[in-house]
Amino acid sequence: MTYAVNVIRSIRWPGSVTVAKGGKYTSIYVGDAIKRGETSFNPTEPPEVQDDPTEQEARPEPTPLLPPEEPAEPDTDAEKVVEGEDGEDN
Repeated sequence: MTYAVNVIRSIRWPGSVTVAKGGKYTSIYVGDAIKRGETSFNPTEPPEVQDDPTEQEARPEPTPLLPPEEPAEPDTDAEKVVEGEDGEDN
């Protein structure tokens, strides 16, 4: 029976460790996600919050459920009465 345990640490990723014993192994990483030799991560500030947009005018529905009511067309078939004429021949 062996009590030997292998511990492997990553040189590239500080905080990464693998442990092995009897053919079984497990890995764990506890770090800040920065490779060795790289500078630290300092994010920039977010941009300023923009003002609310101006209110836009309401526009008609592009695809209404009911068709719009159209004004009645003028009656072009009605006889036009001309002033001074009473329908009699002179």
